[in-house]
Amino acid sequence: MSVLWQRIRGLRGSMPGGSVGWRLAVMATINAVGTGAFLSVSVPFVTRSVGLSEGDLGLGLTLSATIALGTAIPIGILADRIGPKKVLVGVSLWRSACFVVYPFVQNLWEFLAVVCVLGLVDKAAAPMEQALVGQVVSSDERIKMIAILRSIRNVGFTVGALAGGIGLLIDTRAGYTGILLLNATTLAVLALLASRLPVLNAPASSLRRRFSMSVLRDGSFLSFTGINAVLTMHMTLLSIGIPMWITGHTGVSSALISPLVAVNTVLAVALQVRASRGTDTIGGAAKALVRAGFSLAICCLLLTAAPELPAILAIGVLLLAMVALTGGELWQSAGGWGASYLLAVPGQEGVYLSVFWLGLAVQQIAAPVLVSLVVTTGAVGWVVLAALFAACGLAAPAIGRWAQAQADARAPKEEEAALAEAG
Repeated sequence: MSVLWQRIRGLRGSMPGGSVGWRLAVMATINAVGTGAFLSVSVPFVTRSVGLSEGDLGLGLTLSATIALGTAIPIGILADRIGPKKVLVGVSLWRSACFVVYPFVQNLWEFLAVVCVLGLVDKAAAPMEQALVGQVVSSDERIKMIAILRSIRNVGFTVGALAGGIGLLIDTRAGYTGILLLNATTLAVLALLASRLPVLNAPASSLRRRFSMSVLRDGSFLSFTGINAVLTMHMTLLSIGIPMWITGHTGVSSALISPLVAVNTVLAVALQVRASRGTDTIGGAAKALVRAGFSLAICCLLLTAAPELPAILAIGVLLLAMVALTGGELWQSAGGWGASYLLAVPGQEGVYLSVFWLGLAVQQIAAPVLVSLVVTTGAVGWVVLAALFAACGLAAPAIGRWAQAQADARAPKEEEAALAEAG
């Protein structure tokens, strides 16, 4: 027993941020389990229990996403004024309340009302969580901490999906209601745990009073956000592009899709922390994005070869494509996190990170259409997409140098402002 306790204490000491890091890990696990469970039953609940069509579902999700795009920046500004911890607590409680109401939806209008109210804060959670990590973990450990949290979330999503599978097996409104309320509960617990986190790196009061939209004039940060958004299309390739390509353009059985996704999940959990090493500088983050761009380009080119090969060889090529896709995912995530912290103006991390995550939200809306078009056009489409990925990766170092030059030029003015405020 004493040996086990010593192992636990050793693990506790190895976690970035110590006890705070472990609290963040628990929060990530709980949140991911609830989200994974909800995502596995969300569509069947709406179409089977509520009785809405897929078109109604799409309308609701589109409206929700549109509202979320409009509220992300104001919430980020609020976070810079009162701190991301308070905003994350409020956002989590808001989402929890929405999921308490969700099971009682009976028709289209009630469904639209709930998802639109949810959309007011739905895209705010991720940037607030990232900003909070920057305040509760030292700057030299935050990228490793986020990498660990991402690995934990991948495991949590899988566990949550298995839990959601119970609701799918029951396939009754009561079963779906239980899963939805589970998600509401996890969000409430997340709010409670977040409220108790000690803030180590809170901004100075003078910075917290800033109200600025200068991020919308920050060309280097917006350019970085744009190329990062393109590189995050790996998510759509995994969920839509590769499955559509396998089923419609290769002689490989669609049963291969699940094992390929499992390969992605296992590699992401095992290698995310390693992939994040060296991304705590602008140069290191840029190099990671270069690797991401080329890795995703290789994935696209490998996919073009699969239809021309015998089934056994096609399976091998598809496996290599999935490995390349996962490499792109790991390097994009690590490079994106690192640069988004480093390029944000001190005291305005909330709004900067909110804009950064808006790029991901826009990608989630536009990428399904683009990837579907790529699959439809075949090899030419994949080659064009490969070129786009490679170009975005290659642009990262230049954008990093541009941002660094802007930061260097801005530093004396910020120091003068701080001295004036102190005086």
